[in-house]
Amino acid sequence: GKKIALFGSYGWGDGEWMRNWEERCTGDGAVFACDSVICCEAPDDDAVAACRALGAALA
Repeated sequence: GKKIALFGSYGWGDGEWMRNWEERCTGDGAVFACDSVICCEAPDDDAVAACRALGAALA
């Protein structure tokens, strides 16, 4: 199957929705190309770098 990658941001809470999404995908048999990227509000330099790595993993 094709590999996937998840990324997203949140404005309140601790990003629980992202962990739930990862669990659902894993339960459905998804194969992750890399670790998911999650950030609070706008991405900082680390999140931008992680998104670039995510893109490279999918390329």
